[in-house]
Amino acid sequence: MERQISTVRGLSDYAAETYRNKDYCRFFRGEEMCAKTFGEFHEDCLAMCRYIRHFDSKKMNIGFIGKTSYEYIACLTGMIFSGNIVVPFAPEISVEEACDLFAKADIEMLFCEEEFKEKAEKISKKYSGLKQIVSLGDWHWFEDVFKKYSSDSSFASLSDVECKKDDCALIIYTSGTTGDRKGVMLSNGNLTANSCYEGHVSYAEDISFSVLPMHHVFCYSSDVLRSLYDGTTICLNGDMINLYKNFLAFQPTVMRVVPLLCKSILTRIKITHKKNPELTKREAADRVVGKNFTKMLAGSAFLSPALTDELAEYGIIARQGYGMSECSPRITVVDFSEECKYSNGIVLGVDEVRVVDGEIQVKGPSVMMGYYKNPEKTKEAFTEDGFLHTGDLGFIEKGHVFLVGRKKNLIILSNGENISPEEIENCFADDGVVKEVIVYAEQDKIMAEIFPDEALAQASGITDIYGEIESIVDRANVHLPSDRQIHSFKLREKPFPRTTTGKIKRTEFHY
Repeated sequence: MERQISTVRGLSDYAAETYRNKDYCRFFRGEEMCAKTFGEFHEDCLAMCRYIRHFDSKKMNIGFIGKTSYEYIACLTGMIFSGNIVVPFAPEISVEEACDLFAKADIEMLFCEEEFKEKAEKISKKYSGLKQIVSLGDWHWFEDVFKKYSSDSSFASLSDVECKKDDCALIIYTSGTTGDRKGVMLSNGNLTANSCYEGHVSYAEDISFSVLPMHHVFCYSSDVLRSLYDGTTICLNGDMINLYKNFLAFQPTVMRVVPLLCKSILTRIKITHKKNPELTKREAADRVVGKNFTKMLAGSAFLSPALTDELAEYGIIARQGYGMSECSPRITVVDFSEECKYSNGIVLGVDEVRVVDGEIQVKGPSVMMGYYKNPEKTKEAFTEDGFLHTGDLGFIEKGHVFLVGRKKNLIILSNGENISPEEIENCFADDGVVKEVIVYAEQDKIMAEIFPDEALAQASGITDIYGEIESIVDRANVHLPSDRQIHSFKLREKPFPRTTTGKIKRTEFHY
């Protein structure tokens, strides 16, 4: 079946046929938990496809802004069914940035939530290419659309759209750690190749807890598309303020996270255990994440071995995968084995992955079509024999990928020594008082700027934060080669600026 699925519509067809009456998505409307089956999701996506095409049957680039909800994923997927190119944006995008990216992406139509309408109208006054704004209503509005444009309606033929494997489905704008945001073009074939693979781990019997922003391809591909293939039930968290309430309500078994969230969840469990010392560690975890929760899949940033080990003490297996938007996004997957414990996952098997001069390079059906309207950057992104430059430094051992840093961040000393700042920064991942750190070179010496966790320091009875950080740096230096030891450091008063995926914007850090 995996070879026959080459479009997102084909994937949803397969899921509706294979898992029709099984719950696909669970979510809350107010205090009520609701569910939609695989069959209902497919029909709702088709209805959204028809609704979109009733405006105009020509293909266009459609902007989409909204918060994660069942209606969001049905709308986004229906847009892909319609043959249009969808360009999702973060809800917090500014008018200025939207105007810039809308122009780059040739956005003609914008679908947005009601609360964004005022901002959308400001954008339309500054960006003349935006021809139409569709303000989406609440779930009642969506249910009306699902009914009006159903397969039994007079609009049924509007979903008879031929989508092809090589048709662009999504344009994802990179998070911009370098300040240069590029539009990653992902085809139907890219998305399905990266979601419809066999082997490794099946999540068919799992209840997956979806908490990450859906406008990132990591969440959309992994939680929405892969779940269609596996037959996994996904539960949508919605507002992060409800995270722990929803953990207990949904009783999930697995979730995809960023390491910062792993750390936050662990802290919550440890506090619960401290308040209830009569509980076992797993019993304390049960009170926070539910009795069934045992697996975390982390991406986007470094997951420290110490954090992995400590979560395991509470009965939670945390493993780290690896990918990037340009690869739809998976390059590796995890299998929760001991072999996978400290690696960045096992090579997916869909694409060819190699290491050249320390850089990981990828070639295959998951790899993007290119950067939208940017042939120069597209050419730069690929080797002469067609491999994508990931820009990540690492090595492969027994099929497992191990990352050591980013090529563009390399520190090159006057003696020609190449130093990955991430290798040094990761030495502080398990020191709670060091909340954030950036390592750089100044006059051929390794320096660091550190943002301390003052709240944790106070709670731990630490009054001399500088002295505590100095001790932590000294301990790290003992284990570092002489050319990688930190010569001096300074403290920050504010956190480093970050992208929407939580990565520090190094270009905005002036050292």
